[in-house]
Amino acid sequence: MKTAKKIIAVLLACITLFAGLSVMAFAQGGTQLKFNSDGQFKIMIFADNQDNEDIEETTTQIMTEALAKYTPDLVVFLGDNTVSASYETHYTAIEALLAPTIKAGVPFALVFGNHDQEGVNGDKEALLEMYQEIGGELCLTTDAAPEIYGCGNSNVTIFSSDGKNTAFNLWFFDTGSTLVLEDGSRDGYDYIREDQVKWYEETETALKAANGGKTVPSIVFQHIIVPDVYKAIYSVELPFETDGYTYEGVTYLPVPSFSKYNGIIIEPCSPSYYNKAGQFDAWVEHGDVIAMFCGHDHQNDFQTVYQGIGINNVSTVGGSAYHDDISRGVGLVTLDESDLSTYEYEMIYMFDLALEEGSQISEVEGGRSKFYYRVVKWFRKFINGVHWVITLGKAT
Repeated sequence: MKTAKKIIAVLLACITLFAGLSVMAFAQGGTQLKFNSDGQFKIMIFADNQDNEDIEETTTQIMTEALAKYTPDLVVFLGDNTVSASYETHYTAIEALLAPTIKAGVPFALVFGNHDQEGVNGDKEALLEMYQEIGGELCLTTDAAPEIYGCGNSNVTIFSSDGKNTAFNLWFFDTGSTLVLEDGSRDGYDYIREDQVKWYEETETALKAANGGKTVPSIVFQHIIVPDVYKAIYSVELPFETDGYTYEGVTYLPVPSFSKYNGIIIEPCSPSYYNKAGQFDAWVEHGDVIAMFCGHDHQNDFQTVYQGIGINNVSTVGGSAYHDDISRGVGLVTLDESDLSTYEYEMIYMFDLALEEGSQISEVEGGRSKFYYRVVKWFRKFINGVHWVITLGKAT
């Protein structure tokens, strides 16, 4: 009997180890990520380029100069990456989008937004193959679980600086496009499904088991923000329903509470009206997610914390989609191996890059004068100052 128990125990241990190794295998793609010798790891975020094969020149220049100055270890494309009319032009658009990152030799990962699939009949699998072909080993995104909803749901692990263990994990979720109901009508944006959350829970459990039972801290990247953001920063509930601002039976006045966030909210947050799978609640329950980053609302550049998880909206890098120069730029996340319970985050604004010595943003097509960028920077500082005064410095 004891021998049988030992055999069973060994088999169970092997199964657990195999599950953990399988997670790590599909997560890594062609390039293994690890913390640098100084214990740092930097992630640069490009959100909502939303441009075709004739990419706006200022967009390319912003990406090029940000990559050169901040030398990130990973780039994340946060959805609505390209829009084009056909498979062929999408391929060319993706080549143009990736060019600065590939030239810099930086690995990248991506999520799809609600516009990427336009022009290819919703065939996001074909788009992912384009990224993988163009990026080669630099592309870390896979469709880890093709049987679940969406495309590109995956995770990427970051190893410790000594390469001996998994130190951190990055989640990537497909938040879909427009929600089409059974009667053919449309009802806002799509939502995260139950099978996506189940995949997350099973994968997180396997990662934990492979890490000796210790939770692997993580960050989530997805295009559309979680509906829970309304609970986090929209404080005023209305006694009646109104189109566009009713979530889980509660209608909110679309004016955020200034004391509950940092940054700028120019447009009301636009998540799905549905929260059937409880994605955010699953993150809280499992305890691995320290922050999420989303795009979608191009002009919004804000950070808040809800139930211990950072919710961050990255404003657009793109010049062809709607945008505002006071928030346009790229996001930068810095992780420190010595304390992975937290992270540093900053927006790198176009106006700051344009005012750097040697910047060519003002010189390329679509660029504005240095004087213009100085005015924009001053206006942004003014808005930040007003926000600070209104909240007496109490924003999250």
